[in-house]
Order: sequence, then C-alpha cells, then structure tokens
Amino acid sequence: MIWLNYRPALVMFTALVVSGWSSGMALAQTQGAAGGAEKKPPAQAMQHNRGPKRLALSNADGAVVTLWKPDLGKRELEPKMGMITLPPTGVDNYHAIVVERDWGDSMDAIVRYEYMRGKPSGESPRKLTSAVKTPVEVVPDPLPREHHRYYSRAEAAFILRYRDQVLANHPVVLQTSNGSSMNGVSDSEGRVVFQIPDDFSDVVPGERDRRGAELSVSTEYQAEGVQYNSALTAEYRVSPEHWQSKPWGVAVAGIGFVFGGFLTRRIARNKKGGVK
Repeated sequence: MIWLNYRPALVMFTALVVSGWSSGMALAQTQGAAGGAEKKPPAQAMQHNRGPKRLALSNADGAVVTLWKPDLGKRELEPKMGMITLPPTGVDNYHAIVVERDWGDSMDAIVRYEYMRGKPSGESPRKLTSAVKTPVEVVPDPLPREHHRYYSRAEAAFILRYRDQVLANHPVVLQTSNGSSMNGVSDSEGRVVFQIPDDFSDVVPGERDRRGAELSVSTEYQAEGVQYNSALTAEYRVSPEHWQSKPWGVAVAGIGFVFGGFLTRRIARNKKGGVK
C-alpha cells in the first residue's frame, strides 16, 4: 500500500488476471481530508477468465491513463466502472500503463509494466523504460525477462529519475501488500537495490507455491513549485527457493560429470586394448 500525500488521488491500482487464477492487492491508496488522513487496509481482488488483461483503478476521477507500446506509440485509455481494460496492440513485449493526476501544485503518478502477447515487436524493453513517461519515475533496472517476474528473496534494482536526470542520494520506499516496508536511498547514479521481502505466510518447504502479491516502489520530489509523488507497481511471487533444492541440484550435476568422466576413460581404454 502506498501512501501518497496531499489530496485523495489514485486508490487501489491492482493487477488482475489475464487467464488462470491470480490475486492482486490494493497498492496505491490515499485518503485525505480536512480533519486528517486515514489509511484503509488493502482490498483483495481475484478474477478468473481468458479475456483481455484488466487493471482495477478506483477513485480515479480526473486521472489520465495512457498505454505505452514498445515502440513508444501511445493511446489514452478510459476507466469504466473502476476497471481499465488493456486493448490488444498486436505486438509482444512489455507495455507501460501510466496513470497521472495533476492537481496543479502537485502531481500523483503510478507506472506499471505488463507483458502483452502479439507479433514480435523487434524492440528492446530498455527503449520503453528509458522513455520519459511522467516527470518523476521509478524505473526498473532492468525489467524481469519474459516468462520471469519479481520473486521474494531476490534482489531488484531501480533507478529514480526526474525527466531525463537521475535523482542521486534520494529517499525511496518499497512496500508490499503483505505488509512489509523498506526504506532506501539511491546512489550517485540514482540507482537503488532492494531484496524483495520473503513475507508470504504459511509457506510449506518443498511444496510449490504459486501465490502472488503486489509491491510498490515510491518516491517524492519537488521541482519548480510542484510536488511529485510517483510509484512503480508490480507483482511478485513466492521464491522458488522454498521448493527447489540447490544443493541437490549441484550434487546431481556433479554425479553426472563424474559418471561421464568414468565412461569417457573406459571407452578410451577399450579402444587402446582393441575391444570392440
């Protein structure tokens, strides 16, 4: 859950399912009032279908939603009944969904990257992440490869950027829908590395666990009299380390190597001895 300051802005930006089961948690939430702000717990959403990918976005009145294609082509999307439907673009690779709410003296923004299917785009994901899509961005460095995602226990790197300039030595926060929160500071190149929390409950060692949750990486920056509140959201999954045994994998590989060595030497001896 992200707490964006000032006015009520973008609430519950949640990824739902493309096909199969998946769960998403409310991530971006702001509740502002003259009498003070009140945080509400995230609401879980689940969907099972084979239709277009959809995103939930509540309290988005006045927000502008833009879908960026891998070639940097873009189109505006209109939320309907709190949902954003991502239309097919005909090309594969990562696409960016950018939600912005301009208040005049402040701006809230949420960026999310989603992989969509289609014909090969011929574009590198770095082209999309390098493009300035909103004034202040938390940029994945790099995006997870195709068929991969963020996992608990794994390290993930991000770059903080204001337009085309990096934000060096700047505070940033990683939060998860499972309740974890971590503070960080970018280095001289605007880069920060987090180890994604291993915060899924009731994980059974040795048993595959396909559960997912939501993470957000957010920062604030003020420039030219405008307060920018920006967040990157993404799904993360239970670390496969909970059911994959690395020591055994290494041992099996070693046994295979030794057996191969014995077999090679035996064949060589047989050839020298004239055995056919």
